[in-house]
Amino acid sequence: MDMGDAAAPATGPRRQDQVDPAEPACVPQTPCDPALVVRVSDLVSIEADAPTQGMEPDGWLVVGIPTNFFATASVHLRSGPLLGAPAEVRFTPAGFTWDYGDGASGTSSDGGSSWADQGLLEFSETSTTHVYEKTGTITIGLTVSYSAEYRFAGGEWRAVEGLLAVPASPITAIADRAGTVLVAEACSANPDGPGC
Repeated sequence: MDMGDAAAPATGPRRQDQVDPAEPACVPQTPCDPALVVRVSDLVSIEADAPTQGMEPDGWLVVGIPTNFFATASVHLRSGPLLGAPAEVRFTPAGFTWDYGDGASGTSSDGGSSWADQGLLEFSETSTTHVYEKTGTITIGLTVSYSAEYRFAGGEWRAVEGLLAVPASPITAIADRAGTVLVAEACSANPDGPGC
């Protein structure tokens, strides 16, 4: 029997107690740390897309009658440096908050949609409508709260602590009272005409 084979060292994965002390250990709060905590304040180099908002009627509203607001914001990925390492961040809209410009505000878990998309008649109430009581020029603001997840080098997605508030460009609209509108033809002939 050849004893040279029996004395050969075993190969295979190293046990934890066989780790080479010359190899650097993972520094806490770096990408290799499984207990790493990332907060929205750490996302300084990776920004979420700004949402967009719309309203109907577009650019004007009638006092005492519902005005419908809607927003567009979707799940999206962005890449960039996070805590000094390349990362991906996935943003998901979690809430929509409107500042209606008259001292009132409203929140919704989704961005709403147009009356037509909801199969509703114009001036119907929806989860994102608001009724104004005074005339004047109104500036409407929208902020979308995004939750976020991150990953390094295609690894597992991990939650980012907190919500990221991202504003949309404001809308300016004129609030006025309803009045009589002259039309070129009878509403029976053109039910979609102004004033019908």
